[in-house]
Amino acid sequence: MRIVFSGYEIDLRRQELRRAGQLVPVEPQVFDLLVHLVRNRDRVVSKDELLDTIWNGRIVSLAALSSRINAARKAIGDDGERQALIKTIHRRGFRFIGAVQQEASETAEAALPVDEQQRHTADRSVGQALAAVEPAASSRKPSIAVLPFANLSKEPDTDYFSYGLTEDVIRLLARHRWLDVLSRHSAAGFQSRGTDPREIGVALGIRYLVQGTVAKQGERVRITADLVSAETGHHLWWESYDVPLADVLNVQNAMAQQIAAVIEPELARLEREAAVRRPPVNLGAWDCYQRGLWHLWGFTSPGLAEGETMFRRAIELDPDFARAHGALAYVTLQSLMLREPGERPARLEEALRHGRSAVALDDQDCMNLCVIGRVLCFMREYDEAVAYLEQAIRINPSFAQAYFALGFTLIVSGHPNDGIPFLDRAIELSPRDPHLASFHAIRAAAYLSLGELDIAEGFARKATRVPNASYGAFAILASLLGLMDRAEEARRAVDMLLKRYPGYTVATARSNLFFYGDHDLVERYLEGLRRAGVPAGADAGLHRKASRVALAET
Repeated sequence: MRIVFSGYEIDLRRQELRRAGQLVPVEPQVFDLLVHLVRNRDRVVSKDELLDTIWNGRIVSLAALSSRINAARKAIGDDGERQALIKTIHRRGFRFIGAVQQEASETAEAALPVDEQQRHTADRSVGQALAAVEPAASSRKPSIAVLPFANLSKEPDTDYFSYGLTEDVIRLLARHRWLDVLSRHSAAGFQSRGTDPREIGVALGIRYLVQGTVAKQGERVRITADLVSAETGHHLWWESYDVPLADVLNVQNAMAQQIAAVIEPELARLEREAAVRRPPVNLGAWDCYQRGLWHLWGFTSPGLAEGETMFRRAIELDPDFARAHGALAYVTLQSLMLREPGERPARLEEALRHGRSAVALDDQDCMNLCVIGRVLCFMREYDEAVAYLEQAIRINPSFAQAYFALGFTLIVSGHPNDGIPFLDRAIELSPRDPHLASFHAIRAAAYLSLGELDIAEGFARKATRVPNASYGAFAILASLLGLMDRAEEARRAVDMLLKRYPGYTVATARSNLFFYGDHDLVERYLEGLRRAGVPAGADAGLHRKASRVALAET
């Protein structure tokens, strides 16, 4: 889609502004602001809407907004005095008032199935709602829109709840900076649930759609949410929640966090699987990144190696791709346990370097902050790690990984009571997380530290039942059973451990726990392994003999 006005052209596919065929340099935020004003030229766009859309709800000064408005005017030959194209509406906001022509992208039309092309030729609008919204720019990142949650309540005065829930879900999803999340105003025209998701996808230029309902019945509220492919119309995920309405604002916020927290990893999984299906010759930076994640989340030695290759390739294709730097830091961290102890300091420094690069490129991405927090934890820089992880949670309170990482850091540094609530919250937010086995295993370690072995055993067994559980889950279970003098069960746990990590010894375990600051916990854990029957082993030089599928206890 190209938008033409006053001698200028916005190319949404290439994300470029041109004048007379020549590229006009413009900052990304200024470009996004200009596109938003042009798309919504039929109305006044408020300052709050611009702050919500361009800055994803982050708190910025009005001076920053004025600076971007002035830059947008300058880029298209306008200024604050003439206001020939971007007009300030006193106390209300801004409006684009230039005459606009739109030209559909031939490549985008040709990419549609034949029946879709015929339907678009016969009728290029789907009612007034479709005609009022311009197709969105294509992007390397997946795009998603949240439709207004339909209020099914009998009480007409409860619309505020569904409205607020929609706002909160959008706001929380937008904090995942790998997603392009459309503003509420872009999707407001599709209030009716009768519109085909594929038609909405064409109109908004999105891959995914979230829709839901709210029904208040007495003192309870039932909420449904589903994730739909805007390309195929297929339902990808569905969930319902039935909660007491003791405090409507708390319920609204909690449900929004829950919905956003579950949707994000589902989207991430879909993107990873799609990237793996694409032919390798067609992979761009985004595809390499997603393909790398697909290999990484398998938590195998070959997967880590392939993931590292993919992340390095993504950085070669796009050196400023912050998430790729963060992912490279993370895969470097995860592969530490496959290295000789003497190699670890250099690998940690490498992970830290990539983590700092990621944060320098985007310090508002919760994942980048989480990764550098994890690296610092392994370097036993616990206070700095906690600071980064707390910042990640402030930026995105529905990001389960940050809660897990913060709980993990507190536990290994000797503060289990402080860490356990963060682990509990991580599991509440992401009950199907790829790290779920680690969530449970570190909770087991926390209760081992507190001497509550029965509770610890329960979490250790939960960890071993997760399909992608690493050796660490079976090691903590074996240690606990050893400490409880349950010899036969401990022997079976050790057998399962050694199948996953042949050659594992007490010395290996001590070496692998180099980042633990709680020495009493380490000694108690090692004593449990001894009593369970794990061989003592040598002090060093064992790691090259380790299983090629053995992974870090992280």
